[in-house]
This record gives sequence, structure tokens and C-alpha cells, in this order.
Amino acid sequence: MTGSKITLQDTASAVIGRLVAAARHPGELMATFAALMLSSTQRRFQRQQDPEGIAWKPLSPRTAKRRVGRRVRGTANILRVSTRLYQSLTTQSDETSAEVGTNLVYAGPHQFGGEIQQWARSQRMSLKRIRGRYRFTRHGTKGAEERKVTIGEHVVAIPARPYLGFSDQDERAMIKAGQDWLASEAAQ
Repeated sequence: MTGSKITLQDTASAVIGRLVAAARHPGELMATFAALMLSSTQRRFQRQQDPEGIAWKPLSPRTAKRRVGRRVRGTANILRVSTRLYQSLTTQSDETSAEVGTNLVYAGPHQFGGEIQQWARSQRMSLKRIRGRYRFTRHGTKGAEERKVTIGEHVVAIPARPYLGFSDQDERAMIKAGQDWLASEAAQ
């Protein structure tokens, strides 16, 4: 699973480690940490920023012009057109750890960036002359002609758009939640 994780052996923060160690039942506290990490990750999708607050690289003009349904995609909603990645975010916690992540295959390339090798291929395409230019059309379109087209080998580069991770603000929120949780535990 690609994700963010806090473990007691991890060096995320000495303060967070002391908070967890002071708790009688740290599982409840770790579940709170997991919920905070999930909401922070979801906000990154909405703001289109990495954990440090740096904006994600914009979509290429070709991708932005691509149609989604009946509309042109545009530059908004990077990584959220189908919302599948956003909706796949899950949390997991136990007595010693809290995690946020996803099990989608393409989550890693979006988080870290990568390259996809496209091999050369030949296929039949449907083309129609529209306003003086040949354009790709659906198979069976009236007036279209079928042609064999060869597409050369090429590499598609996916820029890194980190959405998982911790910011200083996330760490402060977890420390505050831990202190509040310990104060409520002490009051009982």
C-alpha cells in the first residue's frame, strides 16, 4: 500500500512518540491520528498541493483539452477527474501505528512521478475529413475511412504530484489532538 505512516519506532516526532507512550490505550489516539492524516491528504487533493504547500505541476495542454464525458476537462481537478484515487484513500491504525494510503496500482507513479514505456504498435483507425483536416472518429462513423496506422515507440512522463506525507501543520495538529486526548484521559 502506498501511504503515510506513523509508527512508534519511527522518528516522525519525539513529542508524538511521548504522547502515545503516555496513553493507557494508544489505539484510540492512533485512530485519531489516522483520521487527521486522512483529512489532511484529502485537503491536498482539493488544494492541488504537496505536503509543503507547493502547487502540483499543471496538466499538459493536451491533457487539459481532453474531453471527459461531454465537457472539456480543463486545468481543474488534477488527479480528481474520476475521483477513484481520492476515494480509494483509506486509514488503518492499531495500538502502535496509524496509516493513510491507497492500494491503486497507479498511486505510486502519481506520488513519486515516473515514466511509462509505450511500445510501437499498429492498429486500424477510423478517419474522416472534417473542415479540410483528417480527424480520428469512432469506428463505423458515416463517411469515415479505415486506415492502418503505426504509432512509434515513445515514453510518457508522469510528473510527481505528492499527496501523501506530513507537513509541519499536520504535525502540530497531531500534537494538539494528542494533548487534548491526554487531558480528557486524565479527567476521567
